[in-house]
Amino acid sequence: MSAPQQLPPHIAQQDIGPSILAICCTLTVIATFFVAARLYVRSKILSRVGLDDWLIIVSMICGYLMLGLTIAAVRAGNGRHFAVLTDKQKSDAILYTIAGFCPGIFSFGIPKLAVVALLTKITNPSRRHRIFLWAMTGSCLLILFGCVIILFAQCTPARSQWDFSVKGTCWSRWILVYYAIAAGSISAAVDLYLAIYPAVVLYNLQMNLKKKLALSIALGLGSVATAVAIYKCTRLPALASADFSYDASGITIWTSIEGNSIIIAACIPTLQPLFDLVLGKRVFGSTGDKHYGNGYGSRNGVKTPNHIELSSNSGIKSSSKHRKIGISDVTLAQDSQESILGSENERPEHGKGTFWIRLYGLPTALVLIAKIERAKRD
Repeated sequence: MSAPQQLPPHIAQQDIGPSILAICCTLTVIATFFVAARLYVRSKILSRVGLDDWLIIVSMICGYLMLGLTIAAVRAGNGRHFAVLTDKQKSDAILYTIAGFCPGIFSFGIPKLAVVALLTKITNPSRRHRIFLWAMTGSCLLILFGCVIILFAQCTPARSQWDFSVKGTCWSRWILVYYAIAAGSISAAVDLYLAIYPAVVLYNLQMNLKKKLALSIALGLGSVATAVAIYKCTRLPALASADFSYDASGITIWTSIEGNSIIIAACIPTLQPLFDLVLGKRVFGSTGDKHYGNGYGSRNGVKTPNHIELSSNSGIKSSSKHRKIGISDVTLAQDSQESILGSENERPEHGKGTFWIRLYGLPTALVLIAKIERAKRD
């Protein structure tokens, strides 16, 4: 075992390991809180756990796996300069850091699927657009998985990367760097699309500007992950650094930030019922009723009816006829009802001839209006 190399004292003493642990542990705890709140809403308040919830759970598990491997890597010497580590420390730091990247990649890849699962329920896209959304995020996840493949395939045998007693042949490290930058750029683009898409849908709905902005922000928080992914791409050349244990620690930090930020962003829109229960008022809406003691899916203690009632407001008479649309006529995602907004009457502007929508949650309204608008276009 070789002794650590001599470096100037002020460089040899540099150690960002504690910062790595502080950032990664703090973000993971915060993300855990949001996931727990989401599961409480879905399982206790709404009594429905959907595919998007299970995907978030898997993402959180990946986040914990990365955190555990990151802790092991820091204990081995990650965060310190490679030259001051012993061969054993170098070997362990490389092994645990590389291993930690694998679940870390999935921690920010899988939540994209959860976001699509939620958006397809509340926006009711056309069949082609639905296929496009799933294909886009699925392809992105496969491309990200390519980073894992290259990470272990770049050396033959793979263990020669961290076991210095094993002789092996390796590709240029820049192959992984360039691929990771391309994959990170695609991931950022997908996050941006998923953040903008619900805002476009909401823009076409007839509701007040304040609510549109609030909902667009709530459903578009994934744009934060876009910014993080773009910045992380600027740190990826550290994968080819000779001072791997010190320089690549920034990638570990930003991978954790990206994964936890997109998990949190995916959970926030589903927490409206919990906010209403705790605060007794709308968080994403402009106004609202306070009838939560009667339970969700009810208004003034009356259970949700089997239809959504639309009334045309032309400003002529208050006794205008009502058109009843049965739930069976529209594909509604019951498990997403009330997950984002509580019920609220949307008042039309005077003389506009718009619809009054007596609804029980924004997801139902979005599904219904999307159906109506598509029928008009056809």
